[in-house]
Amino acid sequence: MNRLLFAAMAASTLFSATAFAQSAKFTAAYSDESDGTFVRSEACASTEDVCTAMNLTANDSNEVASKIATIKMPQSKELMIGLSAQVALFTSTQVKGKRGTYSRAAAAAEGGVTLYACNEKVDPAVCYEAAPGYVTLSYREQELEAILAGVIEDCEVDVTLTDTNDDLIPDDASGEFSLSDCDVLDEMISLGIETMAAHHFNFLLPNLPQGDYSVYAKFQTEASAEAESYCFYTYEGEDPLGCDDDDGNATGHAWAYIGKYMMTVQEVRAVKDENGAPEVEM
Repeated sequence: MNRLLFAAMAASTLFSATAFAQSAKFTAAYSDESDGTFVRSEACASTEDVCTAMNLTANDSNEVASKIATIKMPQSKELMIGLSAQVALFTSTQVKGKRGTYSRAAAAAEGGVTLYACNEKVDPAVCYEAAPGYVTLSYREQELEAILAGVIEDCEVDVTLTDTNDDLIPDDASGEFSLSDCDVLDEMISLGIETMAAHHFNFLLPNLPQGDYSVYAKFQTEASAEAESYCFYTYEGEDPLGCDDDDGNATGHAWAYIGKYMMTVQEVRAVKDENGAPEVEM
């Protein structure tokens, strides 16, 4: 099985940020890219070297952390952060085969984000991860499998003729063959799904020490693919029933990318419990 996984990050990003001044209590930012691609990952696996033929190459990163906004915090208040983002996913699986071979392909794609607030004016800089941590904005997994026989076009059969009366007219004919003696066309099944959706999630940073904070969004994408095929049916023992392992093949392909987003950052004061701490479950 030949497998190739790669993650590619968009070469450039564009931001525009707009602050809504109310004593720096609220700020917002949004992406403004023409094609919407922010960070992207792609994966491909095939039993036929299809991925190599597609000239897919590997990069080192499928994530990027971007500074979204800055806000000045008084002592022991909370930041409420809302993030909305488009997430595009594509998964494709294809199987084909003949002579009873088994083929399977699977593909999965995911896009998500983690938020941080960093005080970069202290040495060393201190970053706090927003609750509840990494959030999957969108995820899909699909799997396709089949046992395919194919369409028999013609077969070559060795026949033994027997002339018992010496009259040049065969009295008997005998022979045998298996599917390995036949020309069999491939059967093929493929499945592809593509979606685009907008997603929203709220994050919280409780009890931040006083200071100036930069809010970072670490966008991540993941994609994976698997492919396998082998001769499924057998005679008595371990001999294949007219098929070879390469009579079946499978290909899986997946990609994910984060599109346009909108983030709002607001300074809030959470309701305190009897000990004076915010009622926030981390």
